[in-house]
Amino acid sequence: MSRIAHDEQRAFLHSLRRERTAAFRKEIVPYFRYVFQSGFGLFASAIFFTLLIGYMDLIKAVPADWPARWVGAVVLSLSALRAPLRTYFRPADSVFLLAMENRMLEQYVAVALRKAVITGVLRTLAVFALFAPIYIRSPQTAALADVHPPIVLALLFAALTGINVYGGWRERRAAARTWRIGLKAVRIMLTAVAVTALLLKPLAVAIPFAAVAVAVLALLWRLPAQHALPWDRLIEEEAAARRRWMGFLSWFVDVPTETAKPTYRRWIAWVGELIPWSRRKAWHYLYVKVFLRGETFGALWRWIIVTCLVVAVSGSALVDALVFGASVVVCGLQLSELKRVRFVETADTLPIAPQGKLVAAAAVARGAGLAAVALIGAAVPATAGLGANPGDAEVFRFDYWLAAAGFGLLWCGWWMPRKIARFTDEDDL
Repeated sequence: MSRIAHDEQRAFLHSLRRERTAAFRKEIVPYFRYVFQSGFGLFASAIFFTLLIGYMDLIKAVPADWPARWVGAVVLSLSALRAPLRTYFRPADSVFLLAMENRMLEQYVAVALRKAVITGVLRTLAVFALFAPIYIRSPQTAALADVHPPIVLALLFAALTGINVYGGWRERRAAARTWRIGLKAVRIMLTAVAVTALLLKPLAVAIPFAAVAVAVLALLWRLPAQHALPWDRLIEEEAAARRRWMGFLSWFVDVPTETAKPTYRRWIAWVGELIPWSRRKAWHYLYVKVFLRGETFGALWRWIIVTCLVVAVSGSALVDALVFGASVVVCGLQLSELKRVRFVETADTLPIAPQGKLVAAAAVARGAGLAAVALIGAAVPATAGLGANPGDAEVFRFDYWLAAAGFGLLWCGWWMPRKIARFTDEDDL
């Protein structure tokens, strides 16, 4: 192929990525006006300034029993491990751009990977910049900080992050799903151990260990059969990223729906079989199955787990109550997605009245919301005192808990189901 043709392909692929990136931003940015109008911006600002004040108070005088060692290891490990890759691929690309696969690797995916590395490095540097004052001033890590120059640590963590992003790309290329899972598990384990060693062990030992860990990963990346360009994997990840964005925005405004990929979830899907097998409960059965195998349930149970972990380490009755209340609000908003469920066209041929759809959706949302309130409500007294300092008085207050639980029952058991069941002109039965 002539040099002119190469230059034309390069220009085409660069412009294609720029156009798709701009089109995606143009698609979602206008919706943020409704997000901020809903009060979410004020809520996020309140959380940000609360965390900022708490952080400033912490670095002024880090308590002797504050777990600076393990907080730093966990936070920096999570930052280094994150390896997203936005390619903006579309389903038709594997057909129409397949003939340009080599060029796609060099001029399109390589650019996306380089930007992912830069973003990951900047993220980890920002996280370390926030942790460094704690690392230097904490009684548990002050001695370590004297022999671990912050600049050296920052460079090491940045390099480790870049390697993780590249490792995520190599994992995507593996042809077998078992290899992808295994490589990711090994990467997570070695990265967590390497970050912990760099923070808490002498650099003369930690740096060679990190180098050996990287060498082991590089060797493992060469073992499985690999795709030159994993089209299907990248297309699925891009579709999932779009669904996450649209799912978030749909809490505040109606947005175009994205086709969700169902998940088996055998550990919970059996709940749908408990619904009586009758025409009156047919819509309930369909909504339960769609909910349990869809992304809404995945986001819900992950949010519940995060909330329970926050409650467990808070050590404050007031914080527990506030987290409890805020969490059930988010749970209710997530469950409002059930009103936007769209069944396949063949569902219209079922001999069941379409007027029962919203009632069934509201019933499923009510049951799931009350279950969430029950789980979070049980976690508050069960974990009270776990994250408290010795001598802290109020680790659990029944009146705070009762107020938060009552609010949760009203929000998830009455208000949100009522909104879901209410028919509007925009609803399509």
